[in-house]
Amino acid sequence: MVHLVIPAAREGERGAGQWKDLQGIRLVLSALGADWREFRFNEINVGELAERIGGTEATVVWYYTFWPEAMEELKRRCPRARIVLRTVNAEALQHWTRAKKDWRKWRGLPRDAYGFLRLLARDWRCGRAADALAGISPWDDDRYWRRLAGRNKVRHVPYVSPWSSLRPETKPLAWERREDVVLCLAGTRDAIGRAHVAGFAALAVRPEFSGWRFQLSAGFGDDSRDVLPPAVERLGRIEDPWERLCRVKAVALLSPLGYGYKTTVADARAAGCHVLVHPRQHRRLPRDEQPFCISVDPADSDDVRRAVARLASPAVAGEAGAGFDRAAAAWKGALSP
Repeated sequence: MVHLVIPAAREGERGAGQWKDLQGIRLVLSALGADWREFRFNEINVGELAERIGGTEATVVWYYTFWPEAMEELKRRCPRARIVLRTVNAEALQHWTRAKKDWRKWRGLPRDAYGFLRLLARDWRCGRAADALAGISPWDDDRYWRRLAGRNKVRHVPYVSPWSSLRPETKPLAWERREDVVLCLAGTRDAIGRAHVAGFAALAVRPEFSGWRFQLSAGFGDDSRDVLPPAVERLGRIEDPWERLCRVKAVALLSPLGYGYKTTVADARAAGCHVLVHPRQHRRLPRDEQPFCISVDPADSDDVRRAVARLASPAVAGEAGAGFDRAAAAWKGALSP
């Protein structure tokens, strides 16, 4: 029996990264023919989960690293259970990136440093309590999780874009029918999200992109305070981006900040879009995805010219079937003793 433990407060809004990843995991578990069920974790009901497992050799897929005490308690009460931890970000590094640090006045730095160390300790405890880690980002796995949990525990288990299964009636359009649009699906309004929008706005005013349209979604926060050039069209909140992805030519992720795997990359590739990625994030992509994504710094004229030249040709769509098969094989390996 496989128990998929989903913290009720962390599944995220529809369309958010965690929500999409969980949808993909559900699809994979069903495709593997696993005997599985969901368990909604509310931070205090780990005893109920332990009673369900009892003395069996069940497998627990735990999503994700916010409750080390609960994981440790489950391990004590169910020593025969195998816990597979799904990692989402290098959480301590992500916190430090998002923190509002003022180095000149040292304003908030003690609090930010405490938060970094607290998250680092929490991730270390979760990594040690788990029997295996299903890492979503190879870059994070190599530089963060293997150092915390041990090299032999960590497996790369790729993200599966769920949209084609959730919206089977919507098919990607042929390249010649697509709109000359660069789309930005903005995220939350933190340092990472603001850099995402700033990079997109900088690209929109480049003369090399004359004739292209630039569209920005509202993301998961209020972006009304952002001052944007006239070239950027605000779309508002998009809950299901699949239909729009299937008819535009390019998607931009131009923030140099942030850790974890960018699920929009896989979504855009599955829809047949080109993906414009900031060089720093491009280096953090899985190696098999890097050739199919366009590294572009909006401030670099050579980068911009190369990107425009690449956009003249159809994108190489992600191999939906092969990608799903690879993810299913990786999950099968992670779930096996």
